[in-house]
Amino acid sequence: MPMRPTTFTLIRPALARTVVAVLATLAAAGLACAAALAGNGTTTVYKWIDARGVVHYSDQPHAHAQKLEIQGAQTFAAPPTPPTSSEYAPQGTQAPSAAYRTCEIAQPGDQQMLMNVYRATVVVRTSPPLRQGDDIRLFVDGKQVPGSGTTYTVPVFRGQHSAQAMIEDSTGQIICETSTITFYVHQPSIQNPHNPVRPH
Repeated sequence: MPMRPTTFTLIRPALARTVVAVLATLAAAGLACAAALAGNGTTTVYKWIDARGVVHYSDQPHAHAQKLEIQGAQTFAAPPTPPTSSEYAPQGTQAPSAAYRTCEIAQPGDQQMLMNVYRATVVVRTSPPLRQGDDIRLFVDGKQVPGSGTTYTVPVFRGQHSAQAMIEDSTGQIICETSTITFYVHQPSIQNPHNPVRPH
């Protein structure tokens, strides 16, 4: 297979000098623009055309040069990031838990009569279920009942009683409070000798 002949194009010295001058001018103009952009202000550039018609740019004054003011690019600072809710809380404290949707005394029912009992079981129901770290404070007839959890067994006497519960989070803040219910206890008279039921 015959090889293709290689050809070379010769550039005349005068033309070569012109090309080099144009490239140098463009490089100088690029550096001047970059300096203006980096400084975010204005930069003075001088432009002139020589006898051969070549345009020149420089940051140094030149005879018969046109003075140009290059404005830097406008920039904007990013808006500050708003602090999160945890940044508002004092150090060493924990944000309180959200309130429960509902909390109620599920047992006994309001106005319910408990027959022949000496102990009443009180059940507190929450929605959502009781979370870890939260505690229930149960009050029967205005007095707090010892214990924890959602179920309490309390001694009762015949007559009318009231019950109410409060839920506290880990900081001691009350986050839910039930309505006060009223229930009644009926017990056989201990003076009736024919009734075998006796209080324990």
